[in-house]
Amino acid sequence: MKIIFGFIFLSFIIKNFDCDCKQLEGYFKRYYGNNFNQKDKINQFKCAIGCLKKETCKMAIVNDKNCSIQHEIFSINTIEMDYILLKIIKNSLKLDSNFTIKMDLDNQSSGVLSLAVLKNGDLASGSQDSTIKIWNLENGSLKMTLINHSFPVWSLAVLQNGDLVSGSEDSTIKIWNLENGSLKMNLINHSFPVWSLAVLQNGDLVSGSGDSTIKIWNLENGSVKMTLNNHSGAVRSLAVLQNGDLVSGSQDSTIKIWNLENGSVKMTLNNHSSSIWSLTVLKNGDLASASSDSTIKIWNLENRNVKMTLNNHSSIVRSLALLQNGNLASGSNDASIKIWS
Repeated sequence: MKIIFGFIFLSFIIKNFDCDCKQLEGYFKRYYGNNFNQKDKINQFKCAIGCLKKETCKMAIVNDKNCSIQHEIFSINTIEMDYILLKIIKNSLKLDSNFTIKMDLDNQSSGVLSLAVLKNGDLASGSQDSTIKIWNLENGSLKMTLINHSFPVWSLAVLQNGDLVSGSEDSTIKIWNLENGSLKMNLINHSFPVWSLAVLQNGDLVSGSGDSTIKIWNLENGSVKMTLNNHSGAVRSLAVLQNGDLVSGSQDSTIKIWNLENGSVKMTLNNHSSSIWSLTVLKNGDLASASSDSTIKIWNLENRNVKMTLNNHSSIVRSLALLQNGNLASGSNDASIKIWS
């Protein structure tokens, strides 16, 4: 797995070239420059454009006025090079980069803590002000505000029937009627904030709480079908493996995989040194975990071993998401989002 670094636009080049260099913006992942001098800048610019024009170019190197177009990214001694570019867009010269802002949803009065995409394509956001907002992503308009929680909304999930579920610092879980914004069901059994929600393959709702428990709910009558209580700290993250097993990450720094037939622990993964904030399942079935120890770990669930540790963040890694192309995205308190492939 290679690290794909955050974007650093070619500010040095754009400042210094007497030409339209805007076409370079957004097309490169990382820029390195060392031995700049005025007469070589045009050669460097031409090399960059040459890389952009070739679909197979992934890396461009300028050294002693020579331009080398590379079709693979590899490690290199940057001290000996004048100029190195790693390409961000491999097959397009379009000016609308995949990472430009398409829309601002700015009707929030406080911080956004959770997001979920509804089955009709609308976006739901849970907020620090205890409200949930439903957004029309066609035009960015606010369709509805759901008001019933009394404290921040930390988690959102969508049931198989399309209903929206919210978990809050007020220790409740609420299921919403999105036709009119009314409350369909109020689930009360946790004694501390509800940090995480997940939906099992059979449609059951699962919640993880600051009371260190995980609860599986009967949505017919709002009762608890099962309580899983092997963690010793807040359960901050939940995920469902490809085989249907439930996996949980906790403030106790452990990850547990559960037998939902009897509520026992099938497996405990111990390698993080601090709280687990986020879990996601990769396309190959491996589990990725993000932690307050600033690392992301990729787990082999057959032998419980860590296959890989990703440690390019410098602070708490709070969130993970699997992209459509199979890459992994991570968000951190170090104010960066990193894409891993």
